[in-house]
Amino acid sequence: MITLEEFRTGQYRVPAPDVDDLPPCCFTCVYLAFKEFSVGEGLYYYFCGYGWQDRIRQAAPPCLEIPA
Repeated sequence: MITLEEFRTGQYRVPAPDVDDLPPCCFTCVYLAFKEFSVGEGLYYYFCGYGWQDRIRQAAPPCLEIPA
C-alpha cells in the first residue's frame, strides 16, 4: 500500500474498490480526481492532483493543514 505522502505526489493511483484505504480527509479535498480506465467495465482510479505541475494550488489540501 502506498503512503499518503506518495499518493499526494500525483504519481500513484488507487482503484475504486480500494478507495476505503484513503484517509477521510481526501474526500473533502478539491485535489482528489478520478479517471475511468476500463471503458464499459466502469473501473475508476483515484488520483491526488495536488502535486501536478499544471495545477494551480490556491489552497492547502486538508491532509497538510495544521490542526488548531
